[in-house]
Amino acid sequence: MTVRVRPQGEVILNTRHLRAPGLQPVAIFLVALSLSIGWGIRGNFGHNEGAMIPGALAGIAACLVSGREDWWRRVAYFGMFGAIGWWFGGSISYMQVVSYTHSGHAPSQLYGFAALWLVGFLWAGFGGAFTAMPAVADRKWLTDLFIPITIILGLWTIWVYSEVPAITAYREYIWLEDPKAFNKTGHRQENPFYWFDTDWILAVLVLIGMCAYDLWDRRGKALTHLLIPPLAASGAALGFLVQTVLTRNGSINDLTSRLVAYQGDLTSFNKDDLLTNWPQFLSDFPQHVGWALGLIAGLAVYFAIFGKFRSGTSLFVHMACGWLIAFILGPVLLTTVLMDVGGFRLTPPRSDDWAGMAGAFLGLLVYTLRNRLHAVAFASVVSGVIGGIGFAGMVCLKLIFVWPGNRERLNPEHLDPSPTAAIEAVWAHWQVANWHSVLEQTYGFVNGIGIAIALGLLATRVPRINTTEHVAKFRAWTSVYAVSFVLLFVMYLNLYKNVPHWVGYKLAPAVMKAPLFGSIEFAAATWFNLTFAIFGVAMVYLMLAHQKRSISLVPATATGKGQLFFLVLLWMIVIGNFERALPGFSEQRLITEWVIIVNAVIATVMILTLPREEDACDIRPTTKFLSLLGFAAMGGLVASCLVVAASFGIVRGLYGGAFAGHAGFEGKPQTRFGDTPEWSVRPNLRKGEHS
Repeated sequence: MTVRVRPQGEVILNTRHLRAPGLQPVAIFLVALSLSIGWGIRGNFGHNEGAMIPGALAGIAACLVSGREDWWRRVAYFGMFGAIGWWFGGSISYMQVVSYTHSGHAPSQLYGFAALWLVGFLWAGFGGAFTAMPAVADRKWLTDLFIPITIILGLWTIWVYSEVPAITAYREYIWLEDPKAFNKTGHRQENPFYWFDTDWILAVLVLIGMCAYDLWDRRGKALTHLLIPPLAASGAALGFLVQTVLTRNGSINDLTSRLVAYQGDLTSFNKDDLLTNWPQFLSDFPQHVGWALGLIAGLAVYFAIFGKFRSGTSLFVHMACGWLIAFILGPVLLTTVLMDVGGFRLTPPRSDDWAGMAGAFLGLLVYTLRNRLHAVAFASVVSGVIGGIGFAGMVCLKLIFVWPGNRERLNPEHLDPSPTAAIEAVWAHWQVANWHSVLEQTYGFVNGIGIAIALGLLATRVPRINTTEHVAKFRAWTSVYAVSFVLLFVMYLNLYKNVPHWVGYKLAPAVMKAPLFGSIEFAAATWFNLTFAIFGVAMVYLMLAHQKRSISLVPATATGKGQLFFLVLLWMIVIGNFERALPGFSEQRLITEWVIIVNAVIATVMILTLPREEDACDIRPTTKFLSLLGFAAMGGLVASCLVVAASFGIVRGLYGGAFAGHAGFEGKPQTRFGDTPEWSVRPNLRKGEHS
């Protein structure tokens, strides 16, 4: 029997049809278009913070088209958690994987398409899981997560501002180098804490923050805290003893040689110039490794026995532990036995955050299954599979598009180019298009399809959430927090990047004096920060004031509020993105900024006309999400293998062994295997530019 719930609360029994507004083609298109717009913009702003934009847009859109009135009341949460979910994949390196598929080297191409699937799966899997949380979880569990999220953001912010000074001081006092600012971008491998270019310190900070909060949360039973010193001291003593014994019997050198792998071809480079599979600071203090590891083990024993990890902290403990375990077991340890193929690394010499994120995703799945959040796990697998298929498939589509008139295909180096000059001339404008932006926007569109399908399926299958007046007012501040997170925090992280861009193009002076007061002057970045702070304070004040007495401009309905939320976010970032691109604008930018603006207009019309108060979703609650999860996993695995194989076959059929261009290093192909793999010929050296 189907239970249909209307917004007014009337319940209708219907055994014939199951209405699912979120699964209508037009609804799926809107969610996909929203994520496509954000993904095209993400390409300009980059990395984790850029990926939060499409996540928020898609989360809000999926909520509004769901036909679930109880979800509409949570639209702020959908935006915030959607942004957080898509953040996780932003640190995964993938451009080199794309290059492999263009290389013309068959093993590297097949590997490239498989690796693209993995990256796409992880990125979309996190996005689907976190976007689904507001659709599934009760309000207390959901709002409990605001505590660990705030702690994590606070610790990460402290690290962002202290990282460069800490590294500079380390290099000066430990390495005895001349004091100078550390180049965090171009020379980041000169960081003593550099470890395969990953965010391992962020994972460690998550664990530290969650453990510290757990101690505070259990302050009423502080007697157990007295066990921390003896357990930590015992672990440190045992670690020191083990290292001492190994050193005295000579085993330490053999152990070290087995655990250390130099990252590069030792026949072409001096090993003293090469990085290893361990951070450099360990070699500065080898005598302290034993007791330090023992200390960590002692603390781990304490928290494993006594830790409660309430208020949502357990989720992030699972993810952080998964991150560290997978990273250390994979790229760090397995690399020592796989150096003949560049180690257990996805894109050497680039970042191996992929391994940590794979572990974090497994930690997320373990947590959801242990806590009966099976619907969240189901949504993550559905969106992940579609995202993986989308990344591999859209790169294949790009290679199909650039086939006509392709210079590399028509004119291999050993052939006379004259017979094909006319063909090249016909397709010249086509070939110089911004094809990477086409890839980003089409891949974003497929990711949006994954979110739309995952949330659309949940809308008809998860029970109605209790949104009574009493529950709705529970931790009402979290709604203000969620909106502020998206419109202030996410927007600031991205729009701030415009300032150095403008200064670099000399469109704004680096330093400006205050109006009327010549004695007051600030850097352009300071003026931006001051202005954004004023805007932020005003916005938060108005939202808090609205909770006490309604502001007439704010829509009275939950749907209207969601539409306003979507439009403000959409046009803030579309305009900000256009401002970023304007200084260096050319006709190649039309396929990005012009298309994004046109798509934003279409999305505006759709978001204002598609969600309707009278729409209602038929709900048929199910407890069989584990069965659905297994079906999605098995079916997704088969479909993914077929897409990867088909993509490889299509590209080989079109290009044979020719390099496709439109990727690579300085116009040359990059390979993962073969005679000149990237990890072997261009490794990161201890000193110099990062590859």
